[in-house]
Amino acid sequence: MATVVQEDYLRAISLLSSRGEGKIGVTELSLWMHLAKSTVSERLRSLVELGLVLQHRYGSVELTSKGKSIAERLTYRHRLIECFLHDVLGVSKKKLHEEADRLEHAFSDESIKRIRALLNNPSRCPHGRLLKPVST
Repeated sequence: MATVVQEDYLRAISLLSSRGEGKIGVTELSLWMHLAKSTVSERLRSLVELGLVLQHRYGSVELTSKGKSIAERLTYRHRLIECFLHDVLGVSKKKLHEEADRLEHAFSDESIKRIRALLNNPSRCPHGRLLKPVST
């Protein structure tokens, strides 16, 4: 089981790699996460040891299928929570991302299922991004 910090790395790698060719560099990831390259490199080693990330020569990284699965699950949870915060609680779009970042790790799978049912299985988050259902 990945820690909250490790999950944040997986999601960041997934988001960054979806914008390009699937592989990203340590520098790009450190800029995204606002951390030193040495810190990012150290944390990536633990993800490699867990079989969640592949690290290639010259520092590029990509998610393994297991890492990708965790990242997709987190992204779905994040976007669904954004829907809940916006549609049910009336949280402004400007504040959604930060709130959902914290809550995506805290909600149980059962709560996520209940939120999905409460919201009638939304297909898009408040920002218009696709909500691709994954098994929880």
